[in-house]
Amino acid sequence: MNGNFNFLNNMIPLKDDIPTLNKPIVRNYILAICVIVFILQIMSPGYRSGELFYSYGLIPSVLIGDQQLPENIYAIPTILTIFTSMFMHGGFMHLAGNMLYLWIFADNIEAVSYTHLRAHETREESRMPSS
Repeated sequence: MNGNFNFLNNMIPLKDDIPTLNKPIVRNYILAICVIVFILQIMSPGYRSGELFYSYGLIPSVLIGDQQLPENIYAIPTILTIFTSMFMHGGFMHLAGNMLYLWIFADNIEAVSYTHLRAHETREESRMPSS
């Protein structure tokens, strides 16, 4: 192995090389929601027992109807776990890793999405007859 190998710089990205001009508003909201949900999650009595994960996490076999959970586990309709599971994390390192990658790469995705949305709006405005 090369003596110049730095694990932190080569294996865990801390930034990207693509600058963006827009403020990543959606990314910041998603980050905040995930952190708040995680804090609520670890404060929940169902966190240690795992009941919380069965109630709000996505279980594919339950979603498609092959299996059922005990009635006391259902906190929300099963279809909503598609959404709630997006904000749940299994532990602090899971949260930290996901938020790091969200912080690094989501601003570029948001900038591209905003650019496409703005281009679509501009095309629609140019099609409207002037008054």
